[in-house]
Amino acid sequence: MVISVNSFVIALVGTGWKSVGGQLLASCVLMLSGHQDIGLRARMGAAFGFFMAIAFGISALITAIRENIPYAVAICTVVLCSETFLILRWWLRRTSA
Repeated sequence: MVISVNSFVIALVGTGWKSVGGQLLASCVLMLSGHQDIGLRARMGAAFGFFMAIAFGISALITAIRENIPYAVAICTVVLCSETFLILRWWLRRTSA
């Protein structure tokens, strides 16, 4: 009996982790995009990127709560707090300089 690797991973991890992981990945990409926009002094682009990053982080947290995935809520909370800290640090550093 041959079991494909993909079905084994889905059975092991579950489909909820894919959604949470994808949303966290999108959030990190948007954070990097916002950081790049701040470096280019494009404040509207940075604000939009940071807003969308926080939105994806909150969405990942809500998905983790709804799917009742162990430890995912803690991971999403840490990521969301870290993103908020970085946004404030980058934004205040650029506005004070």
